[in-house]
Amino acid sequence: MKLKLLLALLVMNQMLYAQTIEPNLKWGKPTDAELKMTEYADDKDADAVVLYHKTDVYYNFVNGDFKVYYDVRTRLKVLKPDGKRVADKSINYVENENNRMRKEVITGLKAVAYNLENDKLVKTKMEQSMVHRERLDKNMKQLKFSVPQVKVGTVIEYEFCLESDIYYDIYSWYAQSDIPVLYTCYNLAIPEWLGFNIEETGGWPMEKKLDGGSLKLTAGNASEFVATKEYHFNANHLPALKQDGYVWCTENYGNKVTAELRGIYIPGAIQKNYTSTWADINVQLLEDNDFGGRLKNSSPLKAAIVAAGIPDIADKRERFAAVWKMLKSKVRWNGDYAFWGKSASKVLKEGTGTNADINFLLINMLHDANIDAVPVVLRTRDKGFLPITHASLKFLNTFVVAIHTDESRWDYFDASAEDGYLNTLPAILLVERARILDKDGQGDWVDLMAVANSKEASSIQVTLSADGVLDGTRRRLLNDEAAALFRKKWREAKDSMELIHQLQEKSGMEIKTYQIAGRNDFSSQAVETVGFTKQCDTTGDVIFLNPLVFAPLSESPFTAAERRLPIEFPFKQTESVNVVISLPEGYVVEDMPKPVVLKYDGMTVRIGTRVSDGILTTQFLFRIDKTFFPVETYQDVKAFLDKLAECCKSMVTIKKMA
Repeated sequence: MKLKLLLALLVMNQMLYAQTIEPNLKWGKPTDAELKMTEYADDKDADAVVLYHKTDVYYNFVNGDFKVYYDVRTRLKVLKPDGKRVADKSINYVENENNRMRKEVITGLKAVAYNLENDKLVKTKMEQSMVHRERLDKNMKQLKFSVPQVKVGTVIEYEFCLESDIYYDIYSWYAQSDIPVLYTCYNLAIPEWLGFNIEETGGWPMEKKLDGGSLKLTAGNASEFVATKEYHFNANHLPALKQDGYVWCTENYGNKVTAELRGIYIPGAIQKNYTSTWADINVQLLEDNDFGGRLKNSSPLKAAIVAAGIPDIADKRERFAAVWKMLKSKVRWNGDYAFWGKSASKVLKEGTGTNADINFLLINMLHDANIDAVPVVLRTRDKGFLPITHASLKFLNTFVVAIHTDESRWDYFDASAEDGYLNTLPAILLVERARILDKDGQGDWVDLMAVANSKEASSIQVTLSADGVLDGTRRRLLNDEAAALFRKKWREAKDSMELIHQLQEKSGMEIKTYQIAGRNDFSSQAVETVGFTKQCDTTGDVIFLNPLVFAPLSESPFTAAERRLPIEFPFKQTESVNVVISLPEGYVVEDMPKPVVLKYDGMTVRIGTRVSDGILTTQFLFRIDKTFFPVETYQDVKAFLDKLAECCKSMVTIKKMA
């Protein structure tokens, strides 16, 4: 009895730690509750949780100029094996290769792991050997560190200070991440001489307060105090923003605070309204030797282009294809996206490079071939939206190429589109706001999402035997994004026979012949033709047949009862299927599904089946003309796709005549 009571008390004790955790605001002193907790009550599936996160942003006056400081302190709890990933942290900061006048440095980095071993607290500090720095591009560097001795149950604390000369550009503060947050706070103190517009966004409640303080400015032997505005934000029990295949950047939709410089107002010295515009960014980039300067150069391959007669090709699309084919034979994409590039000669020598490295070279080669081409700067979808209210070079992280193959329009291409074509870009680049850098520096906004589409059209012709076997062919015509994804799948496949085997398993057919047309072509199309047999369910003289033969959607991708994030499809999509089935002699259709028409805000489905003279025909059409569905529409989208999946499983009953 005593043993049972002891076990019961132990279980209750563990449940208490799992369910009643409270924010601990004392730094360097994790509580017993934090050390012993085994799960987070608000999200029992969480593999880790932010117990405490504090960011203090404040100004100082150093050597006659302002600096802004970001003091960060974070405490995390590892709850499951996958949660150990939070022990690895990276911090990006500004340090231009050539201009050190405006830079950022990271100081005071410390990290500690706390573990309970035999009910004794063991504290392990991070050594400097676990801290590494590397350059990302000409403007940015990255600091990485790993906290040691982290396992399930570990409490981690780390702190650092980011000191920035770029006082006029305050980093946005994000309250949420991919793990839940027990407590977070943000304190921002700004001298009244600097006018900022402060904006808070997000769907979860945060407490906020505004009060005043002061900052002492010292220049030589003189000093004075400047009033400050102090903003305070804090929140408790924020949910995780979990990444999935239908949202590109969760930070777009979480709670955050942004600050945009409105002006600098120093009494008796400066009275200047200062709001950077995208037109300013255009000029800055075009005047930069490492960006705009690169656009004026000829390529090292100019002689080869002329010798190959490429400038004489009349059709500009064919001329572009010839240039790209030559470049692709010299350089391959290394898988990275970037904004700044290495020299053309270095890229050619190494034979590999980022998309920016290759895009710069592509623009120069197109100019050598008498084709107008300019950069289109953007922020990839996984990094978040470009801000609408203010502009800054720091928000841009890559660019694609706009090409005048027709004087009345631009076509778009990127070096990372290894399997694509003109206007067929990788989905990560399909942003609604990208900016063309015209030679005159004016620039213009372009919606790259609007030029993208995925089209798939299948034609299935089969004969049904009396024993329920379908025998025939399926021909799939893939266009644009669908063709690019198809080529990519085959290019990355380690074993083509294994890929065909997977297709057999997924579709339930036996493949007799398999052919691909356009697999390695630089075009907008690819064609897959499959000769196959497939066994239908039978009972006596009755055959049960899916009139689509292969269900276009076997189940909805959305199974969760609720969703906290919107739905973002990669691009607009159209899929059509036309099926013609020759019925066995002496058999008739006894029962078949009614016509289906489903519509919901940018999505349409039409399915129709009919029979005539022993021929069963089915037509299927599914269109997605919108790529964004807000959170509040989730239940409707889920219901629509659930219904579509159900319709794709509908059966036809075929019976032998008496």
